[in-house]
Amino acid sequence: MRLSTTTTTIAFVFASSCLATALPSSFSSSPHAASSSVVEEKRSTDQEILTALAGTYTLVNTSSTLHDLPIPDEPYGAHPVGVLIYTASGYMSATITATEPFLRPNLTFPYQASDSDADWALVGKHSVGYAGPLRINPDIPASETEGQVFHGPLTVANVPTWVGAEHRRNYTVVEREEEGKSVKYLEIGSERGGGYRGILWWKRVD
Repeated sequence: MRLSTTTTTIAFVFASSCLATALPSSFSSSPHAASSSVVEEKRSTDQEILTALAGTYTLVNTSSTLHDLPIPDEPYGAHPVGVLIYTASGYMSATITATEPFLRPNLTFPYQASDSDADWALVGKHSVGYAGPLRINPDIPASETEGQVFHGPLTVANVPTWVGAEHRRNYTVVEREEEGKSVKYLEIGSERGGGYRGILWWKRVD
């Protein structure tokens, strides 16, 4: 989820009470942080960056914009859940699903002959999962707190056309103290084409 200085974006982004409690309004980040705001005399090594990013993260919130204007994040529903895993050895996995019962019929696996295709289609429309290699984009400045990564080429994905694809993701790391402990938040930004942009905020839990 993007934390912007633009009033309309802030209002949209903090519509979720979950994020409102997790991330104070004083946080801010640039959507182009990966390409313009990293100032370092020496680029961190890729291994140092992967090690710093490595961990298990739980989804805090998501938001979407079209030509910089907030739009509903319909694929994930109003209260999505998700887990993102980055490893220091250069692999990643991400899963996000909606939670509303009307978007997730009470199905079981393996599927039953009595299940309707419509119910399974609904689950598929409101879930995403993929995994594959993780690497740092070598063509732009990157550090342990800001830069750009590639997810892929993906080895597995529930969206068929994603298998073998490589996705760019801008990242920004924010750390804050909560209940006497340092907590790491990870902002992941993705350009989805056609003026669509998605922002996802993750909280490190391991």
